[in-house]
Amino acid sequence: MRLVNLLLTLVSVTAAGSAKAQSAPGSTDLSTRKFRMVVIGSSTAAGQGAYPADRAWVNRYRAWLQQINPENDVLNLALGGFSTYQLLPSNFFPAKYRPAPDTARNITRALALRPDAILINLPSNDAASGYRLEEQLENFDKIVKKARSAAVPVWIFTTQPRNFSADKVLLQLLAQRAILETFGEQAIDVWTGLAEPNGLLETAYNSGDGTHLNNAGHLYIFEQVKAAGIPEFLARVPERSWWARLWRGAGF
Repeated sequence: MRLVNLLLTLVSVTAAGSAKAQSAPGSTDLSTRKFRMVVIGSSTAAGQGAYPADRAWVNRYRAWLQQINPENDVLNLALGGFSTYQLLPSNFFPAKYRPAPDTARNITRALALRPDAILINLPSNDAASGYRLEEQLENFDKIVKKARSAAVPVWIFTTQPRNFSADKVLLQLLAQRAILETFGEQAIDVWTGLAEPNGLLETAYNSGDGTHLNNAGHLYIFEQVKAAGIPEFLARVPERSWWARLWRGAGF
């Protein structure tokens, strides 16, 4: 626990306060509003492990939203193997031996699609690549700041259990706790229900490779996203023109 607290104090991320400031009173009939959401992330968001494809959590979530209003949409830019580095803004130049942003699938591209919300699902590739916790949180901070400069709210998934060695399981657990602490209500916890007590992937959700989720695992994530109440949140926020968002994003 001391190690968790120490690592959390090493990183200064401003998103927690911004997340609290995003809450809005009142409610609106969801069927009267249409939403466009963009998902960025890696293989779980891309649907790996689910069969057929409509069992993947993103596709389940899109189908559920379209039951509420057929004009709702969820655009999926996720690609297997991605870490936080590939999702950074396009004008970011990484340090040596770190991946460059993927301009076709990063936060900049996501914002160009004019979403009402962005969901970031990165289960474990930062830990697999040996990136420090501080790196991961600093990258999330850059991604979130880019979105909020355009007045687009962001929801960030925690890490996801994977059959790692003990040191990487610890890193994953520290990252899960740090994401929850930093992003508060804008964080979606997908660790707690998927992990065994030892931090490995629960057998009932394992597609067979110790990394990716089966249909039951994707269903669990879908339920967590649904419970986050993203459309309910968006329906309470006054609609703004995209001209206003772009104007703000440009710094005016």
